[in-house]
Order: sequence, then structure tokens, then C-alpha cells
Amino acid sequence: MFLRRSIATVAGGLIVVVALVAGCTSTTSSLSDPHTILDKMVTAEAGISSVHFEVTAIGQFQFGFMTPAPVATSSPAASESASASASAAASASATASASATPSATATASASGSAGSSASPNASGSAAASGSPAASPTATSTATPVPTPTPVPTPTPVPTPTPGPATIPLDGTTASGDIDVANSAAQITGTLPGVPNFAGELVVVGGNAYLRAPGQATFSTEAASSLPLNPADSSSGLLPEFQTILTTIDDKSLSPKLVGIESRPGGPCYHIQVQATPDVVGTGLGLTGQGVGYAIVDLWIYQSSFLIEHMELHTSDPVAGSAAIRVVLTEYNSVAPILAPAAGQFDPSGLVAPAAT
Repeated sequence: MFLRRSIATVAGGLIVVVALVAGCTSTTSSLSDPHTILDKMVTAEAGISSVHFEVTAIGQFQFGFMTPAPVATSSPAASESASASASAAASASATASASATPSATATASASGSAGSSASPNASGSAAASGSPAASPTATSTATPVPTPTPVPTPTPVPTPTPGPATIPLDGTTASGDIDVANSAAQITGTLPGVPNFAGELVVVGGNAYLRAPGQATFSTEAASSLPLNPADSSSGLLPEFQTILTTIDDKSLSPKLVGIESRPGGPCYHIQVQATPDVVGTGLGLTGQGVGYAIVDLWIYQSSFLIEHMELHTSDPVAGSAAIRVVLTEYNSVAPILAPAAGQFDPSGLVAPAAT
């Protein structure tokens, strides 16, 4: 009897402890409005200064536009020149014919005088011949001045305008650390669909260090000369990512809460959003370009509203389909990013750090 009561007491105590523990771990109340969750996510992500990321992608993606330049049209100079030549030849021919007629009349008059002095009987005949009926004098036509051949205006070659260019994404990977508080970044990656698009980039102290796969040393240049400085606090990767999140949180979209799911870092809200072309085009500054629909899934930590990971899926009859996955970890706790050691880079492109 004692043993039975002891077991019951212990079991009851365990139930109470479990209930208390469950109550203590449930201090974070669950939200049900997707827009509220996304609003909190945008605010939380705006407050981070450093993060580690991992990106993988498959499929293909349409980027930019390129319309072939039209074939240059033939110049009209040849036909106009031929017309002018023909006109000049006709005028020359008419002039020659007109000047031949007075010469024939003069010859006839000289022949008539000679016949009159040779024979009286022929005098009348000669007189008639000597005084021939006046031939009408041909009027010379003025030779027209040929119109100068116009100089053809060259057809300008238009600047290429945006047009679809498909980039294969299979095998694409990228990983790295971003630390905007210290203007530093370190990224490695490869995009097999674009030749020679792979390598390592390090940004520290206003300098960028770049190295292709297999190279022992880095080349250097000013970080400001990069097409995109990933560590820039106003236009780098984190600000661009924040713009994407703000676009996803557009109030004209209709996000849905799929559920609360367990992830290695803790429970997460699973939010799914269908981004429409008009919202994406306006939010990301892509107005006028071909923008399709996209499905974005986000796993957002229930406790901090930071993103655990997100997935982007696109599908288009022309552009094809693609899937991109971004995993974010080490929020505000990445290790210090250091420049390559002396001897590992060519210092020719270095710039002096700004005075602090």
C-alpha cells in the first residue's frame, strides 16, 4: 500500500512539475494576424548589425533585357548620284545637237555662191540655192547645274534596351558574414551558370580583397569601386534585404499563417506570401521590366521575430522556375572579420582608411 501511494504521489508531482514548466516556457503569446507578425519581423531585422548567411539555389532566373541592335539601312547616296549623272548627260547631249544646226546652214550658203558664178543657166538655180530659205535657228538650252549629291546621315546605333536573359541557377551557393557596424564582410560563392563567376570577397577598412578559385593571393581595390559593397550600411546586402522584407510586408498582399513549426533554434511562425508583379516592381524599383509572381515562405522565430530561414519559389512559362533558400544565423554575434595577412594580397589597389 505504501509503495502504491508513493508511486501515485511521485506521478502526481511530475504532472504538476510538467504543467508548471510548460506554463513557464509559454510566456510568449502566439499571434494569429500574419500582417502583425510581418510588421514585427521587419522591425526586428532592421535592428541587426551583423549576421551569417547561407544561400542555395536551383532552376533558372530571368535577369535584365537585351534587344539586338537593328541592321544598318543602306545609304540613298548611290541612287541620288546616278540620277544627277543621268541628268548631266542628257543636258550635254542636247547642247551638242543644238550647236550642230547653225554649222549646216553656213555650209549651204557657201555652196550656193559658188554655183552662181560658174554658169548663167544655172544662175537661177544657183540663186535659189544661194539664197536658201532660212532654217530656224536652234535655241541652245542652258546646261542645268547638277544638284550636289547629299551627304547621307549615318543611322545611329541605338543603345541596347533591357530584354530577357536567362541565368541557370543549378549549383549556386554562397555563404558569408556581414558586419555593417564595422563596415566589414566576407563572402565566398559560385554561380556555375555564369562563366568565371566564383571566388572570395573580403571587405575591411574601406578596402576590398578579391580572389578567384585556385588563386593564392588576393587582388585589391577600393570597396567604393565595387558594383555592390556588401558591407555598406546604406546600400549593401543588409539594406537590400530589408527592402525585400518591406516589399513582402506590403499591405496590399494577403499573407497567410501556415502554422507554428518547431525548428532547431526554437518554434517559428511559418508565413507564406504571394508577391504580385506590381508590388515587386514598385517595391524593388523594377518598374518597366518583366516581373513575375513569386511565392515567399518565411520561418520567423516566435520569440525574437528574426528570420530563421526563407524560401523563394518562382514559376513562369517563359522564364522557367527557380527556388532560392536563405538561412540566417549568428545574429549580432559573428566573429571579427579581418583583412588577409601580409603577403596574401597585392597592395597596389589599397586606399588609406578614412580618419576617425
